[in-house]
Amino acid sequence: MKFSYKKALISLPLCILLSLQIISCKTTKNLETEELDEDGNPVAILPAPPVLTEIPVIEYVEPGIMYEFEHMYLYHFIVIQDETASSKFCTRLNDEGSYAQLKVKLPAGTYECMVSEKAFDTDHSAFYIYIDGIPHRVYPSNPPLGTWELTTRCPIYFTIEEPRTILVTVQANSEKKLGGTQMNLDFIQFVKRD
Repeated sequence: MKFSYKKALISLPLCILLSLQIISCKTTKNLETEELDEDGNPVAILPAPPVLTEIPVIEYVEPGIMYEFEHMYLYHFIVIQDETASSKFCTRLNDEGSYAQLKVKLPAGTYECMVSEKAFDTDHSAFYIYIDGIPHRVYPSNPPLGTWELTTRCPIYFTIEEPRTILVTVQANSEKKLGGTQMNLDFIQFVKRD
């Protein structure tokens, strides 16, 4: 096989271009995997949770369910990385058309439902949880703490007479009263109370 200067000269720019591309990819990769927190410390950017195209169905297990909002079926919710959230991600109830849904298989009994919420002011803190079409208004402390807190001021209690699957929908408003938007939601929890 003969050495060809012509082929070598054509290949040289290609080799240089590929080398620069590899260096560029390494530099870009580092930039994409770190950002700075409020104190200027680097924070790794985690891969985002998958976007669901169907409403997930989960089954109740003792001692209770704590289900992450980013794993619900989301419409107009924004998924945000938050180092202080339970799984390092949370969602933002973005606008009045936003909703999140989930189906839960429950045995007969009485249940308590609450949400982990981060709100920064009273005007953007109240929202609704629909349990099988029945709206329940929930909100954090007054004024909100600006950190993660359970909606303990207004826990939802409901009774299931026989085992069945319920539809849970989280949205800003009910048919009768407006709620807020722009609050962050981390997880919803269900605990059997009887």
